[in-house]
Parts: sequence; C-alpha cells; structure tokens
Amino acid sequence: MNFNESIERFKENMEFVRNMSSNTIGAYLSDLRHFECFLSNHDVDYTEVKRRDIELFVKEYSQGKYSKKRPSATTVARNLSTIRSFYTFLYISGIVGKVPTELIKNPKTRRRIPDYISHDEVMEILSSFRETNLGKRNRAIVATMYFCGLRVSEVCKLRLGDLRLGSSPAVRVMSGKGNRDREVPMNDQVLSILRDYLSIRKDFPVDEFEDHVFVGTRGEPMARNVIPKVLNTQVKVVYPDKRIHPHLFRHSFATQLLQKGASIKTVQELLGHANLSTTSIYLHITDREKRAAVQLLSD
Repeated sequence: MNFNESIERFKENMEFVRNMSSNTIGAYLSDLRHFECFLSNHDVDYTEVKRRDIELFVKEYSQGKYSKKRPSATTVARNLSTIRSFYTFLYISGIVGKVPTELIKNPKTRRRIPDYISHDEVMEILSSFRETNLGKRNRAIVATMYFCGLRVSEVCKLRLGDLRLGSSPAVRVMSGKGNRDREVPMNDQVLSILRDYLSIRKDFPVDEFEDHVFVGTRGEPMARNVIPKVLNTQVKVVYPDKRIHPHLFRHSFATQLLQKGASIKTVQELLGHANLSTTSIYLHITDREKRAAVQLLSD
C-alpha cells in the first residue's frame, strides 16, 4: 500500500469511524501533505519512518520548509499531532509495526489571548450596512456571529430549519466543531435583523430546494471564504485602519458575556467547547482589564 492509499484509508477512518468534521479532516490532510514533501525530499519510505525522521521534519518545518511561510509553534504542534494520529492509525491497521512519534513531545506553545471589539464598535459596524438586499444579508451574517457566537463555518451551514423565530427564539447549530450540536438562544436584536433579511431572501435567485439561510448572489450557499472579504470591505467604511476577521465577533461574544457576569460554564455551552480549558482563555482578558482598572488609582 502506497502513501496516498494509506491517506485515503485514514481519511475514511476520520470521516466514517471517528465522525470528524470536514474542516478538521481537511486540516489533517493538509498537514500530511507537508509531511509528504519531507518524505520525498529525504527519500524516506513512510512505512520505515523512525523517531529521528519525525524530529528532523519538526526542525525543518519549524524553519519554514514545506510551507509558504514560517509556521507558528502552534501550527508545528498541530502538524506533529496529525502525524501522531496518522501513525497510530497505521499501527492499529497493521501497516507499520511501531508508532515513531511515541516519545516525541509537542513543542511548547504560547496561548494567545483573543482579540475582541466592544459592543459599541459592533453596533457601529451593523448600522453601517446599506438597506439593500446584500446589505441586509451581510448585516444578518455579522449579527449571527456576534449575538450567537457562531463560527464562520457554522454560519455558512445554517439551514432555515435551524432557526426558531417564534416563542423562545434560538438557533440550532448542527454538528459544530467536533461534531457537537448545540442550541443558542437569540435576543431581540439578532431576531429583528434576521427577520429583516429573511423577508427579502426570496429576492435572491434561490432554488426552491435550497434551504441554506445565507445565500450568494446566484442563490448558492454562502462560501466561508467570501465572508472575510465582505466583512473587511464593510469595516473599512467605519474603521479604515482596522482589519477585522470574522472570528473576532465570536471572541467578542464570549468576552462580553463574561464581563457582564455570565458563568464560564454557560459560555462554554454557548460556544460549543468540549473542554472548559478552551473557554477559560477568555478569563485572561477580564483579568487583564481588572489589572488595568486598578492602575487607574496610581499616581
């Protein structure tokens, strides 16, 4: 069995056995292509890989080989984790006799404190959208990311049946990251903005069988790579010097909930995090603000 055939079997295992999301599978496969470049460069058979080969790959990849730019320590650690998962699968499948990553430790990484923007800044951005069909759609996308804490991929996958607009309004996120479903209540602001968009959604050339909430100008489901472009074009209208990525609205959602007294457990459930430790990074922001507040009393 050659390398590509093993990758295909690994992909099937991730998809059908481990039930991983398509985004996660795509990231794993991309990581393995970096490793494939290394194997080709050093003329190493993937079934004969030793610990020293993995260590050499980590060293060279950290220096910027096999990728367009020098990766961060977090990216290097993720690549190593992918290789570890791949060889664990190969070992269980009987393709290799040993997992070469067994004694290799992940490189130390620094947890970055997420950036966020204020509620007033978000409202300024929302109010800047024009009252056109595209403007109403784009405003609804931003509002859903901010008021419901959704990822870009989750926004793109939303179906009309995932929205409950009557009593106890909420958005149902089906198979979010890690294939975890969750339900996020909607407040009056996002509900009003969504209803405004849905009232003109029929004006897009949408096929009668297309049930994605957000559609493009040809009636197709919104692609996740379109949203950052749309967003940055709009943000420049209000904040010419700022570059705002879509995930910033999710960060702002979590940060502001904690600032206003929501429990970290509640925020974890709303974000769909599997581990509380992932959510706890937002506490560092509030700690930083507390320290800054105390400094106001300094001479």
